[in-house]
Amino acid sequence: MNANMSSEQKIEKMTENNNTKDPVTGLTEEEVIAVEDSWSMLYRREHRKENGVKLFMNLYSLHPATIEKFPLFKGKTLEEISKHPKLPAHAMSVMYALASYIDNLHDTDLLVELVKKTAVSHIGRGVGSEYFKLLSDVVPAWMKEVLEEECTPLMLSSWGKLLGIVVAVVSGEEQNMTS
Repeated sequence: MNANMSSEQKIEKMTENNNTKDPVTGLTEEEVIAVEDSWSMLYRREHRKENGVKLFMNLYSLHPATIEKFPLFKGKTLEEISKHPKLPAHAMSVMYALASYIDNLHDTDLLVELVKKTAVSHIGRGVGSEYFKLLSDVVPAWMKEVLEEECTPLMLSSWGKLLGIVVAVVSGEEQNMTS
């Protein structure tokens, strides 16, 4: 949906086809709008770096074993990691990748190719679909922390669907790389 559309135009568009699911993502227009609206708050320029770091700190808090996949952070405490100068750089890279996914929710061919690119670079470092599945509890915790009362059940369920697509694409790439 066009980022320049007014809320009224979005609502009108949403009511026109909010039950029509995209054949690739399974997201309805209402769910796409929920993802885009939540992302516009999560990705605000003045909090982007901080929110990206919070995403990773949620990952490490909820799944401490994932720290071992980051050579720079191996053996460090959560407090040490939170102050590591390279954490914001990686967090920003992930925020940019997520932004590219959100920007292409209506161009599913491009969305799938973007996720495949992420998959290949991560699988090569031993970070496969099982790690991407961990995002299903990390992202909701992060969203609730950052968005607080602005976080809605629709936003959470819509992100859940989007993350399901990401995991499916990563899993497919794993199979392609091993066959």
